Amino acid sequence: MAEEKAKLDLDNLETRLDELDSDAFITVERECRKSADPTPDLIYSSVFCAKLAAAALEVPYAQVKALKMPVFVAVVERTRNFLLKTLGETVIQSDN
Repeated sequence: MAEEKAKLDLDNLETRLDELDSDAFITVERECRKSADPTPDLIYSSVFCAKLAAAALEVPYAQVKALKMPVFVAVVERTRNFLLKTLGETVIQSDN
């Protein structure tokens, strides 16, 4: 397991998230909804963000889930911030 953790490169997480397409987002959203994730807006779901990060990094979700809590939370927050930043930029552009 420690060997798998060593392979997880988080340095380029936001770049990899930016490379995902809508199908990746919808696939992860569907997985979370099928597992009855109770979060009304999945952007705020830790599981959704972790699964999206796993998709971006092309690793199994279990590998992200196995991270120590501080690193896991950082991955979730970085993913959530990426999603909200994109939404915020869209709102700002539409207001101009």
